[in-house]
Amino acid sequence: MSAAGTLVSAGARTVGLREVNQQAGRVYREVESSGVPVTVTDHGRPIAQIVPIRDDESWYQRMVREGKVSPARREWVLPASGWEVPEDLDLEDVLLGERQEDR
Repeated sequence: MSAAGTLVSAGARTVGLREVNQQAGRVYREVESSGVPVTVTDHGRPIAQIVPIRDDESWYQRMVREGKVSPARREWVLPASGWEVPEDLDLEDVLLGERQEDR
């Protein structure tokens, strides 16, 4: 957690607005090479975050890397059996019957 009380990810670096203004190129290259985001602060208050762009990374991979989601422990497969509708009913009748039982 930063001094301003906002959550900062592990390994992330905090840089003041003045430093970004004076050395933007160096900060951007550091983010690109390390892959670690940099939080920009103004008088100690976080105002922006510089994050690397990874073209080879999907949104799901990014969420796992950032710790926002956990990967599945095992592969999930939709069960093929058990989804049979009796011949005298159509699917709409089955669904309507299920809804009425839930009330």
